[in-house]
Amino acid sequence: MSAVAIVGSLNIDLVIRASHCPEKGETIIGGPFGMAGGGKGSNQALEVARLNARSYIIGCIGDDDFGRHLRSVLTENGVDCSHLQTRKELATGTAVITVTDEGDNSIVIAQGANTLLKEKDIYEAKKVFEACDSALFQMESPTPTVVAGLKLARQLGCRTFLSAEPPFSLPNEAWKNIDYMILNERALSFYAGEKNHKDNIEKMSREVLARGVGCLVVTQSAKGGMVFVNGGESFSFDAFNIRSVDNTGARDAFCAGFCVALGEGRPLRRAARFGSACGALACTKIGAHPSLPWRHQVGALLGEASGDDYEN
Repeated sequence: MSAVAIVGSLNIDLVIRASHCPEKGETIIGGPFGMAGGGKGSNQALEVARLNARSYIIGCIGDDDFGRHLRSVLTENGVDCSHLQTRKELATGTAVITVTDEGDNSIVIAQGANTLLKEKDIYEAKKVFEACDSALFQMESPTPTVVAGLKLARQLGCRTFLSAEPPFSLPNEAWKNIDYMILNERALSFYAGEKNHKDNIEKMSREVLARGVGCLVVTQSAKGGMVFVNGGESFSFDAFNIRSVDNTGARDAFCAGFCVALGEGRPLRRAARFGSACGALACTKIGAHPSLPWRHQVGALLGEASGDDYEN
């Protein structure tokens, strides 16, 4: 069984359906409203647990109803919350999300208690990293905390994964501690300093790899994605043919699935496909937490699409 330490954010998502995302100065009448758990760290921890791997969350919530709800949901789903801190200084993180009829979204985040996760909290969770084969990070936590976590996890023998969104600048020392970096085309263009990103994916990816990253995964939504290996060959993987209702949390599901699959010993290509199946299923329901698939659902999709024995 794979074991994953997830260092990251926990939010409550306030979701409004709408015909389109409002432009500057525009007010529109939306559709149904919903509220659910979210935040990249929370999403990834929940999905790791639903894939039957051991899941540990390291993060901060506020001393409020939102925070208590998040802790309850994660605990009930088997996530180890012993290093999930409740802090009185700030409220639990909150995201306001507009979801269009096509399933696209725009998001504004109030980080709240997520900003309180510090380097000392990483060091205090040393035993968690020692118990895990993998460590998964995102950029919704303070950058110095992420950098310290990548370094410590690598020192303790974990594979390190960085879901590099939203994109923030990383110090030079961080790159060599990233085994797998997962991002979309927009974030890739940020890290490579390019504007015309759609025409230069391979070129930009090689530039990022040259900084010391072991493997770069570029997700491309309905087009699937591409994988670039430092010193190795690149390959692409296809998306699954599903009807997208809401893509909130889809990349988090991919990251969790990809991480768990590698932890279970799957080859890189099969791990990418496993992650892709997780991400596809997460697009079929509204909301982040409610949409994250269970292991049997991922297996069914893989079996129907490719005949893969997902248990091997």
